[in-house]
Formats: sequence, structure tokens, C-alpha cells
Amino acid sequence: MKNKSIVVISIFAVVALFFGAWSFYNDNESEKLKKFSSSGEPFIRAHSPSFGDNKKGVVVVEFLDPECEACAYFYPFIKQVFKDHYEDIKLVYRYLDNHKNSKYVVKILESARKQDKYKESLEVIFKNQNKWALHNNEKPQLLWQYLSEIEGMNIEKLKKDSQKINVDLMLSQDRLDAAKLGVQGTPTIFVNGKKLKRLSEQSLYDLVVSEIYK
Repeated sequence: MKNKSIVVISIFAVVALFFGAWSFYNDNESEKLKKFSSSGEPFIRAHSPSFGDNKKGVVVVEFLDPECEACAYFYPFIKQVFKDHYEDIKLVYRYLDNHKNSKYVVKILESARKQDKYKESLEVIFKNQNKWALHNNEKPQLLWQYLSEIEGMNIEKLKKDSQKINVDLMLSQDRLDAAKLGVQGTPTIFVNGKKLKRLSEQSLYDLVVSEIYK
């Protein structure tokens, strides 16, 4: 009976230690983020794709990887929030190229931006991710077929531009900024410098709306 009590006490001690460490980590992370301006570096760089009128001064920053399954899954939530509040917010995209074909696709996205087709291309890329980015059977060349269906897209220009464009400095800077902000994976989202702690549609909506109407 005595041994059982010792075990129970030990378990409670371990749990308490875990939650204490977790709370300490979150507090430290929050304090670190407060040092940075949510509308400036390292959240945003001049090269970062951004959209929205931002009348309420609410900046939503997403670190994404075009080959990341979780990013593709979460994309419709981001899209809906932007659709509902594009006048009030600025949506900013940053990159973390963690997969085999990520850089290849980023080059396509940045080339599409030259034709003002960034958002349309990102949607096509995520919508068809399960076709071109199958594990151990990736076929990124399929993207040309899907992208050619975008209205007004000059696919030949897109191909030429993506072959010439250099995104190395952009990707390097985004990775450095991600490290400064404690970003460890994608998608990671910040709203006015506050990290979205739970990746859910409701959590994102609540955080954005709370910043708009605070």
C-alpha cells in the first residue's frame, strides 16, 4: 500500500513538472514575440506576398510549405477568413521549404506572382496536392497541367520565369525569421504577433475577430 502511494505521488509530481515546464515555455515564447513589431520584421519582409486592405491593422502571417499536407488541409480556413475580412486584415505568406519539391513549387508561385496569379496558383497547388505530391511518387510536373487551367495565366511565360527566378535569398531569410519566431513546422500562423496555438477553423476565426474588434 505504501509503495502504491509512492507511485501515485510520483506520477502526480511528473505531471505537475510537465505542466509547469509547458507553462514556462509558453510564457517565454509569448514574451519573446512581444519584442517584435507584428507589422514589421521578422514577421514580414519586403519580399513577402501579402493581400488585403488592412483597414483595422490586423496582420495575419502564415509560414507554409506548398508540399505540406497540413498546409493544404488548413488552406480553406485561411481562405475563408480572408474572404470574410479582407478589408480589415493583411494576409502575409512566408515559406519553409521542408519537402523535396518545395523550392520547385515556390519558384512557380513567385513566378505566378509576376502575372498577379499568386492566390489562384496557391489554390490550384493545394487543391491538387494529393496528385502531384504523393509520398515516394511525387510528380510536380503535373502542376503545369493544373496551372494552365487558371483563367488568364500565360503558362509558357510561367515556365520560363520559374526556370530563371532565384528564390534562395527569400527562402533563407524566411527560414532565419522562422527560427527567430520559434516556428518549428508548417503551418504556423500569427495574428498581430500572437501565435495561433490550436490549428482549427474556430481558433483562427476567434483570434482574427478578437484582434479586429478589440
